[in-house]
Amino acid sequence: MKKEFWIEKWQNKQIGFHKDFTHPLLIQYLQLLKLSKGDTVFVPLCGKSIDMLWLNDQGYQVIGVELSELAIEEFIDENKLKATQDREGGFKIYHFENITIYQGDFFALNKEIMSSVNAVYDRAALIALPDDLVKKYSTKMLEIIPKSAKQLLITLEMNRKTGSLGPPFSTSSEKVKRLYGASKSIQLVQEVDIIEREEHFQKQGCEFVYERVYLIE
Repeated sequence: MKKEFWIEKWQNKQIGFHKDFTHPLLIQYLQLLKLSKGDTVFVPLCGKSIDMLWLNDQGYQVIGVELSELAIEEFIDENKLKATQDREGGFKIYHFENITIYQGDFFALNKEIMSSVNAVYDRAALIALPDDLVKKYSTKMLEIIPKSAKQLLITLEMNRKTGSLGPPFSTSSEKVKRLYGASKSIQLVQEVDIIEREEHFQKQGCEFVYERVYLIE
């Protein structure tokens, strides 16, 4: 999967993964991260997620990273934010209140940029990547995120029979354990079959869509 794939997704408005509301599972389970006001939450592959605004409103610092400049500009325009910009290394950086978004390649992040991170909120990053990139992604996360940082991870597992085999990619519990289990403790917090409310996946012949929440620490 090349960088151009995601840039074209945003240009063509093929962003069914975007939600125009704060994810209920973030609201429900944020306390598991045991954060204090002012702590920093990293949101990888953040798109224009309004989850970042909710975290900001709760008093947390937010660091996002997003490849698509269009996604970040839409985030700013649609929410009527007065953001400033600067540059650091190969990134264009957007600032709004407690939110900092790095526009550029996730794999170009380093420990210095991530040094202040206390927790990770991954709703869509892991399931956005195919097998040839997801291992590289998890390895990079373990490399750049402080070892003390907890992670709230949301995944989907489905059995599509028709339609695109692209993102979101089915992510089993075994896959999560394979990616993180050697270095981290993984707790399955919730598992729910959401197929009844997912018409898109119903049309692709899915018998189930398991939405899972994990606490990784």
